[in-house]
Amino acid sequence: MQVHGPEHITGEQRCDHLIIGSGAGASVSGLELARQGHDVVMIEEGRHHPTASFGPDIGKQTAELYRNGGITPMLGLPSIAFAEGRCVGGTTVINGGLIWRTPPWILQEWREKYGLRSFDSERLERHFISIEENLHVVRAAVSQNSGNLDSLRLHEGARELGWKSVLVPRAIRHCKNSNLCPTGCPTGAKQSMALTYLPRATDHGARLYSECRALKIEHSGSKITGVVVQVGSTGKRIVRFKCDHLILGAGAIQTPHLLRRSNLIPRGGNFKFHINLKFVAEFDQPVHAENGTIFTAQMQEFARDGMLLMASNIKPAYVALSFATRPASEIESILSRYENLGTYTAIIRPKGIGRISSSFGQQPLLRSKLEKSDDQLIRDSCLKTVKVLFAAKARKIYLPLAGTPFVTSCSQAEQALASARIKDFELVSVHAMSSLPMGSRCGDSLIDEKGKLANCRNLYIMDASILPSNMGESPQGTIMAFAHELSERYIDSH
Repeated sequence: MQVHGPEHITGEQRCDHLIIGSGAGASVSGLELARQGHDVVMIEEGRHHPTASFGPDIGKQTAELYRNGGITPMLGLPSIAFAEGRCVGGTTVINGGLIWRTPPWILQEWREKYGLRSFDSERLERHFISIEENLHVVRAAVSQNSGNLDSLRLHEGARELGWKSVLVPRAIRHCKNSNLCPTGCPTGAKQSMALTYLPRATDHGARLYSECRALKIEHSGSKITGVVVQVGSTGKRIVRFKCDHLILGAGAIQTPHLLRRSNLIPRGGNFKFHINLKFVAEFDQPVHAENGTIFTAQMQEFARDGMLLMASNIKPAYVALSFATRPASEIESILSRYENLGTYTAIIRPKGIGRISSSFGQQPLLRSKLEKSDDQLIRDSCLKTVKVLFAAKARKIYLPLAGTPFVTSCSQAEQALASARIKDFELVSVHAMSSLPMGSRCGDSLIDEKGKLANCRNLYIMDASILPSNMGESPQGTIMAFAHELSERYIDSH
């Protein structure tokens, strides 16, 4: 794949279609347009990191692949650490590669609440089939010989309780179980956009530029005329990209932030997000979790209630980070039982909202406000996680609370959670969405069912921004399916 760096940009650029971003939605749009022979330029704020550059140095990889070196604070009570990718391929380079089809009950919610009737399971099915073929989506084995004993324990614990647990569809090809998904797959097994859609887009003539940060969208009346772009890492070079049509795929935070900085939508705005809760379980027998890979089984019994559970990535550095507030001697003691440890992530679908402020410089300021019901959801999810992990024969579980207390029984967990304050919970988010919800019935919706921004003749959005509500599941598959459908509608109308 040919990626043009800042040195290839010598002056004002010109194209028919300019796409901002290179993640799940932007890559689909870039491929579909280029395949139809359109003149396409894609710009990405981050750098290009080929597979050969990935390695075991987790700190180095995190600093290079993530926005703000890994964590963006979402201020609130409690504060939430938000993470997103900033590289060619976007967050698909550093996520777990989960490709779920949109749950039918979510599509029904979007029809009833937002009037989104032109997106249903039947219409989206062919897009999901195409995505699954292009990304080699498979459900990894979970067995005694698979290397995924931590996931097997979770699977068996759920079955012991009569709870639903399923194998997870992931975009992987010849996975070597390196367990480095969140910092770039060093074997190229995870099928990110940088290995799939983007190379195909450039093969069809799309031009992809890295280290190009969009600062402002220029417009005359209702027509977009171009984008002011900061080129390179020094911030000193400013170049204009002139275009006839603009497609935004920069994600649920950066897309509305750019629109507000360009005075194209009102200041201030909300978004939805998932919350991740991390648990460390110690088993009586070795599970050798590092010999497997992440997210191979998912406990779904309480999906409609807003809670999912999966085995997560594990490396000594990640485990040590979970216990950063503990004395070094205690961390060493925990790591001495490393082969018996498994890490687990509960994904929560809160009703609370995030808010984006775009008045304080180039980077947005994020805030969050949880509802009272979210407090109870977090505590209930912790108890359900503890229950299933003890059913999976864990003997000790470290809770996602300040000081990382451990419990050895469900009753101890109940006591610890009952006395905990909401600010004691250690919360992380890696999925944001719904900052510009698409819909025909939503009174404040700025995006129609073709993905077009209201009051703009030639600006379309194809990323997580337009998902109407918090879907409670990894959104990559849905983002891509929507982008395929919207790209077809766009091409048909042009």
